[in-house]
Amino acid sequence: MRFQRAKYLVIALAASLFLAPFPAQASAGVKSTFLYSLANFHGKLPYNEVRVRVDRARDEVYVVERGIVRVFNESGMEFFWFGDNAELESIYDLAVDEEGDVSLLSFNLTHPEDPRYFLIRCNYRGDVKEKLTLSGLPVEFSRFFPNYMFYRDGKFLFLSSSKMQVVVTDKRGVFRRGYDLADILEVSEKDRSNTEIFGFNLDPDGNMLFTVPVMSKAFVVSPEGKVIGSFGKAGSAPGLFGIVSGIARDDQGNYLVVERLRSVVMVFDQEFRFLKEFGYTGEKPGNLIQPSEVAVGDAGKLYVTQVRDRGVSVFSVTSN
Repeated sequence: MRFQRAKYLVIALAASLFLAPFPAQASAGVKSTFLYSLANFHGKLPYNEVRVRVDRARDEVYVVERGIVRVFNESGMEFFWFGDNAELESIYDLAVDEEGDVSLLSFNLTHPEDPRYFLIRCNYRGDVKEKLTLSGLPVEFSRFFPNYMFYRDGKFLFLSSSKMQVVVTDKRGVFRRGYDLADILEVSEKDRSNTEIFGFNLDPDGNMLFTVPVMSKAFVVSPEGKVIGSFGKAGSAPGLFGIVSGIARDDQGNYLVVERLRSVVMVFDQEFRFLKEFGYTGEKPGNLIQPSEVAVGDAGKLYVTQVRDRGVSVFSVTSN
């Protein structure tokens, strides 16, 4: 969807890929098993870099592709879809609340010079209940244009990955708090234009997890806006970062980070120690091709998006 820009990082990182020290590997056992790919009754769906969201309360999975939302059951089989209603605009991301209502981040691109975005609340069938715009944004967020959304405990969190800005609102889209992650990481003004977030997620504690490939780092930032952890070193060996992208934290507290150059998902423990990686480039079911995002489901399930019509691969990732 947006990872063509990753190419500019390859040259900048190449000099350091073979020079960084090999990371220490922890002793805890991690087991990863390929389960299946998301499918319908015609077979595996040939997705390319789609957005995946998991409704863990109902063990259902939502995939957003080209403005269409497809819904999958706990076995990875599609059972419903929506999005062809013009009232839904152009759907880019979604979140599911406690009642099972689906909130959409949708764009109106009728006027490319002045695109607009909306928060649209629907029932599980995609029928519109209300259409809102974000309100009350302070001047420093006046040009805020999000491309990610999340829901947690009655609040929405929106991210602009290129500006590294986060806006938190209530369920009506009213501004409650904002973060400038570039400021929090002390990115200089001259480096802002080349510094961007490639992967973003929330952990069970509400901490913001994100990766910045140009820094070869993953960060954990608290709801109070404090950096409570960071990890990563540039390199091409197992556990090192080439071009990092998606990130998530599982129920055991492990961090799962996508490395696109080597097409692997890396697992780090709570102390940011490297445990294992899996995937690797290839055409076999358990292989990956330039994975981009990850989403954690129930019972240790991990959903991984990728390119070249490889679809969404589902793994079981468990640790002792």
